[in-house]
Amino acid sequence: MLPKTYEPEKIETKWQKFWLEEKVYRYELDEKRPSYAIDTPPPFTSGTLHLGHVLSHTWIDIVARYKRMRGYNVLFPQGFDNHGLPTELKVEKEFGISKDEPEKFLRKCVEWTHQAIEAMRNQFIRIGYSADWDLEYHTMDDYYKAAVQKSLLEFYRRGMLYRDKHPVYWCPRCRTSLAKAEVGYVEEEGYLYYIKLPLADGSGHVPIATTRPELMPACVAVFVHPEDERYKDVVGKRVKLPIFEREVPVLADEDVDPEFGTGAVYNCTYGDEQDVVWQKRYGLPVIIAINEDGTMNENAGPYSGLKTEEARKAIVRDLERMGLLYDRKKIQHRVLRHTERSSCMAPIELLPKIQWFVKVRDFTDEVVKVAGEINWYPEDMFLRLKDWAESMDWDWVISRQRVFGTPLPFWVCRNGHVVPAREEDLPVDPRFDEPPVERCPVCGAELEPVKDVLDCWVDSSITPLIITRWHDALKGDGEAKRWFEHNFPTALRPQGTDIIRTWAFYTIFRTYILTGEKPWDNVLINGMVAGPDGRKMSKSYGNVVSPDEVIPKYGADALRLWTALAPPGEDHPFKWETVDYNYRFLQKVWNIYRFAERHLSDFDPESAPEELEPLDRWILSRLHRIIGFATEEMERYRFNLLTRELINFVWHEVADDYIEMIKYRLYGDDEGSKLRAKAALYELLYNVMLLLAPLVPHITEEIYQEMFRRHAGSRSVHLLEWPKYDANRVSEEAEKLGELAREVIGAMRRYKNGHGLPLNARLNHVVIYATESYDALKSIERDVAGTMNIERLEIVRGEPELEERITEIKPNFRTVGPRYGRLVPGITAYLRENAEEVAKALKESGKVEFEVDGEKVQLGKEDVVIRRAVFSEGEEVETAVVGDAVIVFF
Repeated sequence: MLPKTYEPEKIETKWQKFWLEEKVYRYELDEKRPSYAIDTPPPFTSGTLHLGHVLSHTWIDIVARYKRMRGYNVLFPQGFDNHGLPTELKVEKEFGISKDEPEKFLRKCVEWTHQAIEAMRNQFIRIGYSADWDLEYHTMDDYYKAAVQKSLLEFYRRGMLYRDKHPVYWCPRCRTSLAKAEVGYVEEEGYLYYIKLPLADGSGHVPIATTRPELMPACVAVFVHPEDERYKDVVGKRVKLPIFEREVPVLADEDVDPEFGTGAVYNCTYGDEQDVVWQKRYGLPVIIAINEDGTMNENAGPYSGLKTEEARKAIVRDLERMGLLYDRKKIQHRVLRHTERSSCMAPIELLPKIQWFVKVRDFTDEVVKVAGEINWYPEDMFLRLKDWAESMDWDWVISRQRVFGTPLPFWVCRNGHVVPAREEDLPVDPRFDEPPVERCPVCGAELEPVKDVLDCWVDSSITPLIITRWHDALKGDGEAKRWFEHNFPTALRPQGTDIIRTWAFYTIFRTYILTGEKPWDNVLINGMVAGPDGRKMSKSYGNVVSPDEVIPKYGADALRLWTALAPPGEDHPFKWETVDYNYRFLQKVWNIYRFAERHLSDFDPESAPEELEPLDRWILSRLHRIIGFATEEMERYRFNLLTRELINFVWHEVADDYIEMIKYRLYGDDEGSKLRAKAALYELLYNVMLLLAPLVPHITEEIYQEMFRRHAGSRSVHLLEWPKYDANRVSEEAEKLGELAREVIGAMRRYKNGHGLPLNARLNHVVIYATESYDALKSIERDVAGTMNIERLEIVRGEPELEERITEIKPNFRTVGPRYGRLVPGITAYLRENAEEVAKALKESGKVEFEVDGEKVQLGKEDVVIRRAVFSEGEEVETAVVGDAVIVFF
């Protein structure tokens, strides 16, 4: 028997252990069933999951569970993205190991990462994640690194991987190059400085406006728009840079915005991407004034050694003293910062560095074409990838100046010739391993190892190839080849909006180049999680909520329902009240099944009669309508609407209405009616359990094992089939009848409640007068009388001859409360004092308008409950109206 109390902590840990021990979700290659491979996002091994992880991975789990129930051979691995700057910083700062001891440093990085993986794996299990943990992968493992390096050798062989000196995004704090996808603009308050640059011929000056005066030592030109009349006379002349006493040309270019600042800007190598464009376009010299650590170098003259912020203040002070700084204005402007992965947020510099690049720009059209062949959910997310691809300024910088990462499999001689590793030696680490040849085969020079490691996105952008065993299949492994052919392209890539331009873009690019195919059939995009206050979760805001705060209090299933209520592609705030509501819903589910268990314990579904009663047909019609809707929404990867529909259906139509309407049959003496009620209840609750199973796997497993396993036979509810929609079971006539029963019984419940009567109180005599609904009411006469405990119920065809007087009008709190909140007491008073006028307005126009506390209120017929005193043959009675039916309580 189901225990009296719903205790998620007990049942959830019990079934998590059961699923693991029984290997319920174990994957076996079965080519007879359709494949459904999920390219799951490997989270960075920080050691803990946050609510963003919980949301995205619960979505993935819902899909996996649903597809298993639909008969798919679901490949559901989970990996972990291990390499990254945060781990290096942790090992340096917390464990005190220097990068100057690379072997010791790397050992500690691996040790810490394994600890982090174990903690995160346990958290995944705690939310009911149904991955096959035997297929777990790590980007730091030799197998994975070998596959990554194999892909790079292929790119090198095709001439798509090269080494070059080029301006790269450089993080002075992290001391490494970054890809464009790892940086982002942040709106900040700053100053626009207005500076006079004297013309070298002494004929005047050119005024410029800049947010970065500290870059003046790197200035190589001044640009104006060719059609700007203000500067036509100075184009071709030279200006003298104050302080540094250098002359630079004044050039005209259409990229200049004449509306910004003074319409004249100086070109520094390098302040931003536009500076790079102009330097290359006009063959201008390159002067670098900033060091890798963000300090000024010797080219900055007297400001050498200062941090950029300090140099800015010093140069501004000196220009002001010289009379050349003539204005400054506070502005909001965009500052390029290190926004991805490390939460570093340091300002980015553009520095020319020898780096390794992959040619991407040459293939953006092809990437966009392939991306367009994929189904995007929601559809508009494809445009984000398209816009990103078309905005790329230069190729993908894949090298990083770090230690803990996949090594580039190359050696380089002093003349710049590259020697790749042998494929049979992979994985290699040139920092420790010998090169494949003693000297450069081109010039005979000694070889130096490439000490850089790869950008983390280089690792993670081959996950669909990793999980489908592409690398082994290339080696001729027969089983791996069958595995690859069965599962590739994968069925689904689930991921967040924030990594469309990184993980999605680079995966499509890499997979297409290496296989000639798209990596997945479908992409499912979830939004970000906001704090309870609606703002981005941040420690500085004090609005961060951890899964470990929520699950012990409410359980994983209640938290999973919160994730299922998130709209596709949109940000979703965490709300404690939502999880609390979900928890209470699950308690309601628990109580429904506990009640049913007592009546179904001796029921055999094989004995179910074919003919059912009107209200049974109503609820099963509604059930199949829900099954159809849920199936359509699941196929579109939209969970929020179906979750709301299921909650409303179960809580209100099943619990509040149907079960209350059949209690008199379940407790009655009519054995035939009792059996029909049990048959409908069994079918209803069995299918509701299946519909809920992907969303709330723990409570449904408990219910299944206690109530249904002896009949269904499967060892787990999650190995059963998804409910089948049967259009023949859907009946508009049955549903209209059910709605009529709900409305009539609802009116009678309100009558009892209004008179302070318990719902099971006996009503002596009730008459329902009806015209069009007479036959329908007659068919549910016994249900209405039994449900409302009416001793004598009459249903009369026609209209009552009643003289009526309104005694009270009050708000219908179901509709008025949510809309008007604090005004409800004032609305109640107004209706009481103006009953006749309100009734007249409602009769004439169907609505009434008035003011309460200075706010306009508009009520319709559905927003009020009207009580009437009627006199028939001298007897005072009370009535309620439902459609064309008039209920008279004697």
